Amino acid sequence: MAELHADARLVREPFTDVAHQRAAVSLGMWVFIAQEVLFFGVLFVWYGLFRAQHPDVVAAGGRALDVPLATVMTVTLLVSSFTMVLAVRSAMLGARRGLAGWLAATGLLAVAFLAMKAWEYHHHIAAGEVPVVDLHAASSVVEAGRAQFFGLYFVMTGFHALHVVGGVLVIAWRALAAARGRELPRWTAIMGLGLYWHLVDVVWLFVFPALYLAGHA
Repeated sequence: MAELHADARLVREPFTDVAHQRAAVSLGMWVFIAQEVLFFGVLFVWYGLFRAQHPDVVAAGGRALDVPLATVMTVTLLVSSFTMVLAVRSAMLGARRGLAGWLAATGLLAVAFLAMKAWEYHHHIAAGEVPVVDLHAASSVVEAGRAQFFGLYFVMTGFHALHVVGGVLVIAWRALAAARGRELPRWTAIMGLGLYWHLVDVVWLFVFPALYLAGHA
């Protein structure tokens, strides 16, 4: 069974057994995820209010975004969720090489996502599609509305990108530890990392239609 790897050597104080430790890690991660959902929830409330007040502005802003690129980014994150599941499975089975390999694959997919996001940011900044503008001095209502939309866009996608960066750092740390032949990380810790990574992916699945598909409904 997969549980054979989770022997007494992997139990840390103050836990008494593997089941107790696993339950505590799972609870702690779910509490952390609930906190993160609240943070992202504030952003989506802001988005909802802004869209209700300025539907035309959001639609016009959405049409200025690169939907094909965002679709590729979405697929990249979905595939990374699958490789993370395989990493968790490898940790459960005590497969060090499998764990290192699947974590590395997840990290590379995440870096690819960040590279595409950086290219997208560069494109918008070069085109002057940025929130840094004096709304009162804007030459038109359209210009002011676009500045407001891109303020929303950069905050929502930027906050998400920061979570991706954090995930990449932890994934790289765990992958290197496994690849160098150190003690296999407790699979409960990898499970917690997997839960975090799935949260990152799920949030993007809400950001993608909210921003990128807004002008294509």
